[in-house]
Amino acid sequence: MPQLSDLSRRTGVPDRMLRFYLRMELLPALDESQEYDESHVRRVALVRTLLDVGGLSPAAIRQIVGRIDTSPPLHELLGAVQYALPARGSMSQDQEWERAKELTTALAEQRSWQVSPDNPAWQTLTQVLVTCEWLEQRDLPRLLETYAEALERVVDIEVQLLRRQPDPESAAASMVSGTVLGDVALSALRRLIHEHFSCSAQKLAETGDAARGGSTDVTARETAPSARDEVVDAARES
Repeated sequence: MPQLSDLSRRTGVPDRMLRFYLRMELLPALDESQEYDESHVRRVALVRTLLDVGGLSPAAIRQIVGRIDTSPPLHELLGAVQYALPARGSMSQDQEWERAKELTTALAEQRSWQVSPDNPAWQTLTQVLVTCEWLEQRDLPRLLETYAEALERVVDIEVQLLRRQPDPESAAASMVSGTVLGDVALSALRRLIHEHFSCSAQKLAETGDAARGGSTDVTARETAPSARDEVVDAARES
């Protein structure tokens, strides 16, 4: 199939993988009088992102590309993609699950979030809170409001960028990459910043110990709360 070889050259996806896309009905088959165009190049990019980055099954991807072909509103399309992404956590019906579910619901109501109850992220967040209860880890639940406030600003910009994408395939692929890889990037940034604040706190403590040992003066930095302390105090009060 010369058309497939040309599409492989334009997308960088091997012929054998494109043939797999065809068998799974993720890419339309053309007859000899037709040629793959830029819309098919975008479709290949989307399928590859959903498969390799998002970890979706061919059946789930087939539903998404079929949805794209009906030209739905962007909000509905992005919702279909997000809900298709794998969710962590398993639902249960015990008291711990119900208490955690009440916390997640209260957070959404307090922030006035317009979120469907079918969003699989509910299950993931609820499972995180259940695990916190098992481990008797109290700090993370107290920080949820702080996380939510910071992430609202990030996600607002992300949605604006998605709406600037030139076509549905590009928007869907961007969302998958941004969600899956963005989660990893946020986790990595958080760990780097953890080290930064931990190191800063250690140096501040050492400076304070040295000042107390050599002088009776108390520095302004010892008496004034740090920004990190203010965030932690606010989280504990919430």
